[in-house]
Formats: sequence, structure tokens, C-alpha cells
Amino acid sequence: MSAIHQQLTMLVGEGAKLDVHGCKTVDMASSFGKALLEFIFIVMAAITLLIGINAGKSKAAGKVLYPATFTCGVAAIAYFAMASGGGWVIAPDCRQLFVARYLDWLISTPLIVISLGIVAGVSKWDILNLVLSDVLMVASGAFGALTVGNVKWVWWFFGMLWFLHIIFALGKTWAESAKVRGGDASAVYSKLAGLTVIVWFCYPIIWVFAEGFGNFSVTFEVLIYGILDLISKCVFGLILMSGANSGYESI
Repeated sequence: MSAIHQQLTMLVGEGAKLDVHGCKTVDMASSFGKALLEFIFIVMAAITLLIGINAGKSKAAGKVLYPATFTCGVAAIAYFAMASGGGWVIAPDCRQLFVARYLDWLISTPLIVISLGIVAGVSKWDILNLVLSDVLMVASGAFGALTVGNVKWVWWFFGMLWFLHIIFALGKTWAESAKVRGGDASAVYSKLAGLTVIVWFCYPIIWVFAEGFGNFSVTFEVLIYGILDLISKCVFGLILMSGANSGYESI
């Protein structure tokens, strides 16, 4: 099969016949899955614009909202790539793997950590510590998704170690710092950290049944990851945007 023909075949959709990694068929996103990617891109782009407009209103607003703006903006670009037929490879387990999603997480989740660090009032070194842990967590998940056999679960375990480190910091040390600040900062941090911890706990569970065991179809994977991304990024940004009753200077 020529390279051009193979690329055209890759865009056919669910169950396309491909001679990659010895796969007879490949589980790919259906037309419904592609429509979901398009819808999520539109929502991400709209929220990026909304938060960005508010971020530009003042220096204090920008400090708080620009990381959230870029969080949604990066996700919008990734979803556009996936919706337009790019940003994916065939994984060794004969599934369509959206590498654009991992590139999104590699950039956007550290931005979420930065937003939380700003609200909590922790030091730059504390933020850097968690950002690096976040990068290693996402990278471990990506490597695991690109492998098969027992080593896949070694990668998942590595990722969980970094994940638990992040969750502990958000729920304890950073929460204590936000509590010391008091006022809007404490209230907003409590909402954002609570949302982040709950939603982020869902990701490794979905990974187990999607990239891990392959029990979930790629289309269902697109649906559930899309919902989680919308909550963890868009809802996060909207809460941050509307959470300062006394103005952004109080955060």
C-alpha cells in the first residue's frame, strides 16, 4: 500500500482496514466522534475568546485570567487538529491514538497548575515543582498509550506517582496557603482545586479502559475525554473569571 493511499484510508473512519503494526482493522472515531471533536473545538474557541477579553481589562485581571485563556486556547488548537483529521497515529494495539490530545495536556495542564498557584499565593518554586510533576505525568501516560504489554502498566504506574504528588500538594499545602490568604482567594481556590481534583481523578480511570485495556471504543473515548476537558478547562476558566467578588486584585 502506497503512503498516499494509506493516509487516505486512515481518514475513512471507524474500522478502517490498515496494514499498520500488523493490524487487520483499526478502531477509529466514527462520524459521531468527529462531530464531537468539532463541537468541542467551537466551545473551546468561544470560551478562549470570552476569558481573553476579560483578561485584557486590567493588569490584575490579566495576571489571573491569561493562564486560563491560554489553557482553553491550546485545547482549542488541539481539538481543531483532531476534528480536521490530523493529530493522530495508529497505536500498536490497533487503536487510533490522538497524540494531539497529549500535546494539549502537556501544555494546558501545567497552565491549570499555574492558575491554581497564582490563586493560592504559593511561591514560583512551588509552582515549578508541580508543573514539572505534571509534565512527567502526561508524558508517562503518552508513552504508556504508545506501548503494549506489561510495560504499558509500568508507564501508568509512573504517571500515577506524579499524579498523586500533584493531588496531595493541591489538597494540602496549596490549600493551606490559600486559606492563609483568606477572602476571595481562599474561596476561589477551594472551588477550583475541588473541581480539578475530582475531574483529574477521572482521567487515569478512563485511560485504564481506553488506552489501557481497550474496552472503550475510540468514539466513546472522544466523548468522555471531551466532557472532562470541557469541565477541567472551560468551567475552570469561567469560575476563575467570575469568582472574584471584590475584584481580581483580591486574588
